Amino acid sequence: MKHTDTLKFVLPLLVMTLLAACDATEPDPVGVGEEELITRLVITLSANGQSTTYEATDPDGDGSDLHIDPMTLASGTVYTGSIGVFDDVNGNDVGAEVAAEDDEHQFFFIPGGSAASRISAVATDQDENGLPVGLEFQITITDGGSGTASLQVILSHFDDAPKDGVTRSDETDIDITFPVTIQ
Repeated sequence: MKHTDTLKFVLPLLVMTLLAACDATEPDPVGVGEEELITRLVITLSANGQSTTYEATDPDGDGSDLHIDPMTLASGTVYTGSIGVFDDVNGNDVGAEVAAEDDEHQFFFIPGGSAASRISAVATDQDENGLPVGLEFQITITDGGSGTASLQVILSHFDDAPKDGVTRSDETDIDITFPVTIQ
């Protein structure tokens, strides 16, 4: 078979394969499930009449200049918390979108490090289905003196699989680990 004969045979198959992959019955993905640029995550913790803010910032959003504030938490204390999520490059409050699409988002809080067993973090807000969101949460630090730990904050986005309130999705919008000192 000559080169031009091969192209005449293969080219129609390639075109048919591409057309089949672009099924016209699928919804237009423009504006749906678009990944947001996130340049700043702000966690505000309050206890005993005092509030402290901790930030994770990446000014251009590419991960190359990430700065994470270390947290200092008191032993034997319960904190109420809130999370703000921002795109400072475009001036967007991404947290407002998370709140508007709360049935498609959930924050997960995962303690780590040597004092991880002394940290408990749970979402206190819920979506319309009664499942946790995590824009509002509570952190409990049990008694036991000083120690070091970490708190990983993950925002899962649920486009393809339904949110069950327990399992993280395959889509991660945010994954930041704050170092924690317990005093």
